[in-house]
Amino acid sequence: MSASITAYDTIAAISTPPGEGAISIVRLSGETAVATANQVFKGKDLSQVESHTIHYGHIVDPESGELIDEVMVSVMLAPKTFTREDVVEINCHGGIVATNRILQLLLGEGARMAEPGEFTKRAFLNGRIDLTEAESVMDLIRAKTDRAMQVAVNQLDGNLHTLIKRLRQEILEVLAQVEVNIDYPEYDTDEMTTKMLLEKAQTVQKAISNLLSTASQGKVLREGLATAIVGRPNVGKSSLLNHMLHEDKAIVTDVAGTTRDVLEEYVNVRGVPLKLVDTAGIHDTTDKVEKIGVERSRQAITQADLILLVLDQSEPLTDEDKQLIQATANKKRIIVLNKQDLPAQLDTTALLKLVSPDEIIKT
Repeated sequence: MSASITAYDTIAAISTPPGEGAISIVRLSGETAVATANQVFKGKDLSQVESHTIHYGHIVDPESGELIDEVMVSVMLAPKTFTREDVVEINCHGGIVATNRILQLLLGEGARMAEPGEFTKRAFLNGRIDLTEAESVMDLIRAKTDRAMQVAVNQLDGNLHTLIKRLRQEILEVLAQVEVNIDYPEYDTDEMTTKMLLEKAQTVQKAISNLLSTASQGKVLREGLATAIVGRPNVGKSSLLNHMLHEDKAIVTDVAGTTRDVLEEYVNVRGVPLKLVDTAGIHDTTDKVEKIGVERSRQAITQADLILLVLDQSEPLTDEDKQLIQATANKKRIIVLNKQDLPAQLDTTALLKLVSPDEIIKT
């Protein structure tokens, strides 16, 4: 029968990404973090050292005496830690084997494997951070651009928390005044109080609406703008993807239908991450494999935040082009007139009857 999990267990986990590197960190948090680390550490007595100090030594298997690794151990005592519990961080040489051995020794001495996000969870439960700051920790880790990172840092510093706290206080003041007017109507000698309350409530409502309106911007910075590159076969979709990525990520040939599956990559455009989705050319086909690729391309159009509709300006506008223009009419899109190095055959006058001139760019 497995041991029950409680909020008071001493937890342990590898805090650095798996794989080879110069340094790996194994972290402990809990009431017995120092004592647990002391059982496997050969060096200074960690129970006697000052808080927020780092110490040289070795990790040793307490049963066999086997030397595992040369390490530096940081000791940080509650409450001035991320979790507001005693925290020990073991800095060992990077590598899968050594890091896992150290973790297994700690688990053998009574620590429990931390659940995903449990260190941040404990920081929240112990009052170190609030929910907005807890959310920003993951946003900071997953940030794909400098702008996304800066937004996460601001939120981690409590900017959003401070704003919400201020709005809450203003709402409480309005409610308090309303209750006073209800309980003591004889003191309301004019209509100014009601008018002031209405203005105050409208100001707070506007501030909340403005705050909510930025949620979609935050989502874009966190997750990226899903951008589908679509078009009929052999119009240059994969070439456009490679150009934006500055590398040959997608296979490019003059054979129509080279791309048969969806290819996703991220690119940074002025601080905004674009999740580029290169799709198979959309057309009628009897090929079973191509049909699957075409269906995935249609799904990509439905799920995308932005469409890059690629047209071959060296050929006349086809019925397939017109169908794609119609299919993306209700989406945010950019019409890309590709293959500008070839003689123009596409009738731009006919195209402008189907799309707005503001949607068109040439590459």
